[in-house]
Amino acid sequence: MSASQIPHDTTLKLGGAFTIERAAELHALLLLELQQRAPEAVSLEGISEIDCSGLQLLLALRHQLPSVQLIAPSPAVEQMLARVWLTSLLDN
Repeated sequence: MSASQIPHDTTLKLGGAFTIERAAELHALLLLELQQRAPEAVSLEGISEIDCSGLQLLLALRHQLPSVQLIAPSPAVEQMLARVWLTSLLDN
């Protein structure tokens, strides 16, 4: 199933700043969300800013749910992943 074919109700949409200032809050929110449902995909289009802490959250998410697709990266996410040579983290 391609990213464009994934039903929106099974997609977890992430947004805002994925930075050190919000890392603990985001970690708690992600854990709560993942306890309530198992998404088929995670949309990254709403992430406006990301630093190493935000990247660490995405890597932990990928480790915890390896079959979940990471789709629709925002420009900030694309730049960060390219900078650290982790564009393979995304599913096309």
